[in-house]
Amino acid sequence: MAGMFVNHFEIFTRGNYNRAAYIFKQHVDSLFADSATVPIAMTCYNLAKPKYDIFSACNITHSSQTGTQSGKVYSMKTILKSMPANVDDWEAKIKAVYAIDTPEFKALFPKGKGPFNSGSQQKRVDAVATLLKTIGSDASLATVKVLVQAFYDTMFASFNVKDVSKKSTKTDSKATEKARKAMCNVMQGNLGLITNEFQDDLTQGEKYFDEAYMDNKLQMIFNLIVKVLSTKKILKRTFANPLTQQLQIINNSNTTLYLFLCATKLGVMGTVFVTIPPLSTTTHLLTAFGDPITQTFLKVYNTDNKIKADVTVKVI
Repeated sequence: MAGMFVNHFEIFTRGNYNRAAYIFKQHVDSLFADSATVPIAMTCYNLAKPKYDIFSACNITHSSQTGTQSGKVYSMKTILKSMPANVDDWEAKIKAVYAIDTPEFKALFPKGKGPFNSGSQQKRVDAVATLLKTIGSDASLATVKVLVQAFYDTMFASFNVKDVSKKSTKTDSKATEKARKAMCNVMQGNLGLITNEFQDDLTQGEKYFDEAYMDNKLQMIFNLIVKVLSTKKILKRTFANPLTQQLQIINNSNTTLYLFLCATKLGVMGTVFVTIPPLSTTTHLLTAFGDPITQTFLKVYNTDNKIKADVTVKVI
């Protein structure tokens, strides 16, 4: 009985704001087109339009901020990528003043170049700051200190802006997610109103929801993230000819996956399953995962205890 109250619009748009924007706009636009002549269309439009406007505004802000964040992260990555060459240059200039086996040189590079070229971003920023502090007021290294200071200033600014941008994106994402769910709830409610209005001929209400688009997207491709040592449902079989149906499994992560069929949504893996290697693309008959006639749920298990799995399943 609980399945009657599943919001299929929420499931369909989950994790995909572009998809949400499309079906929300289609719903609102189709209602508006009939709003002057069809009373139920006007009623549903008045319910949906405010929610759609909020989602659209949040989505634009989120998309813009995500782009900004990507640019800041990219900038930081670019700086880190150039870092080894810069460190080599600093080291060469310091060697010209202090030989590699002198106490002065060893104080400047106590662990060699490793702290600069590997480790977390924070540790690499700290390594440059430590080098600056160690150089201090050494007049013989004044020239190289100018180079290190300039690099540090650029690096530190990018590092700080990146973190601020991530916080902003997280905040924007929460607002967009809230707006998406609110719009999905309105669409689910409108579905009930329109179904009741056209219960004698449901085809009259079909134009207000792009069901063909939803069916195609839901049936043909599934993208999901699976937590470490966790099982997740990929799909419940609804397509015809399950004995000859083929699935393409794209394992986008460096993890080993087990795929299997089971009879219930909460079912566990039995003796029949398919091992999907890391970073692979493979094609299998549905029957390879179990008995698709009696076992209608396809599930995936992530065997890794450290890495989340990113998997795509295409019905072909």
